[in-house]
Amino acid sequence: MKKYKQTLLQKIKENQFFKKSGLFNIRSFIFLFTLYSLISVWLSSISSDKDKKINYLKEKSKKVKTEYVSKRATLINLTNRTNLLEKAAEFDFYSPSEPITVIKLNDES
Repeated sequence: MKKYKQTLLQKIKENQFFKKSGLFNIRSFIFLFTLYSLISVWLSSISSDKDKKINYLKEKSKKVKTEYVSKRATLINLTNRTNLLEKAAEFDFYSPSEPITVIKLNDES
C-alpha cells in the first residue's frame, strides 16, 4: 500500500498522473462543453418560439372572444325584435316603414 502511495505521489510530482490517466483530457472536455452549449441554445430557441406562439394565440383568443360577444349581442337584439314583431302582429300592429322621429316638448311650468 505504501509503495502504491509513493508511486502515486511520484507521478503527481512529475505531472505524469494527469497526462496518462486522462483526467484532464482537454479535447473531450471541449467537445462536451460545446455539445452542451449547442443543446442549451437549441432548447432556448425552442422555448422562445413556443412563448411567441402562446402570446400570438392569446391575442387571437381575445379577438375571437370580443367578436363572439359582439355577434351574440347582435343576435339577441335581432331575436328580441323578431319576437316583438311577432307579438305585435297578433294585435295587428306593424313596423313603420320610416324611422321613428322623437318630438321634444318644452315644459311650460
